[in-house]
Amino acid sequence: MSAERERLELLRAKTEEIVADLPAWDNESPAVLVTFTDPVTRMRLGHWFVPATKAPQTQPGPRHLRLVGEAS
Repeated sequence: MSAERERLELLRAKTEEIVADLPAWDNESPAVLVTFTDPVTRMRLGHWFVPATKAPQTQPGPRHLRLVGEAS
């Protein structure tokens, strides 16, 4: 097995591990599309819909999404 193929398989396994912890979408409620992309090749590893739940806000004003990088 090539090193690149092994790297992609490890990324896909990690992606599925992360998605397994996300709540399941009921196909009706508002949802967010979660997409995982290989940072090296920019190839899509997979995508899933998850429910968009409203979390309580501690401060008034608009809510923002924040990009979180891969942990080292």
